[in-house]
Amino acid sequence: MSDAEKSAAARGARRRERTRTSLLDAAELLVSQRAPEELRIEDVAAQAGVSPASVYVHFGTKDGLLAAVTERVVAVATETLRAAYAAETSPLERFAGVGAAYLRLVLDHPVVVKYLMVTGERGPRTPVEVQVVERFGELRREFEESIRDAVESGAIQRVDPELASFFLFGAWNGVAALALRRDALELSPERVEAAVIESGLVLLEGLLVGAAAPEHG
Repeated sequence: MSDAEKSAAARGARRRERTRTSLLDAAELLVSQRAPEELRIEDVAAQAGVSPASVYVHFGTKDGLLAAVTERVVAVATETLRAAYAAETSPLERFAGVGAAYLRLVLDHPVVVKYLMVTGERGPRTPVEVQVVERFGELRREFEESIRDAVESGAIQRVDPELASFFLFGAWNGVAALALRRDALELSPERVEAAVIESGLVLLEGLLVGAAAPEHG
């Protein structure tokens, strides 16, 4: 193959990759706004600025496209959160860092919250949805371990790591879901972030060892 042919082949590969990425971005955006079964190939193509035929060339079917979107989001979530879990910091900083990483994830990829809302309401119905639930179940358990480490190191007060992880996981997803609403309860992503950070700082202060313990009636 001549240099000119190699150059043309490289340009073609880059162009195909850009088209594929644009389609994934478009599909992720649309799935965050509607149920997966309501997604139309034509809408994805229009959002990406390409022909509908491009969707079939790159993904074969709508199910193939949805699977690719999920695979990418799950990969990003896994990489982001496991990097936070593995950070060479104190248990307290790691616990706080995981929370910040998850908040950034759901704000940057609202489709995560959409998937979890849908599967939470009716249960997973497709292999894609099963994959999301299984992977986020694993990540929730790893977050539980980061809380356990913070408790056992004496950095935060003694709490049940499992229950605390479920509470925080549910709280983050619930507040982030406000950004997906289309009614008077909608909150912009910027306000969601501010709300979680402000409340998170108050919660963290209450968890720190030495903070006044709450009185129980």
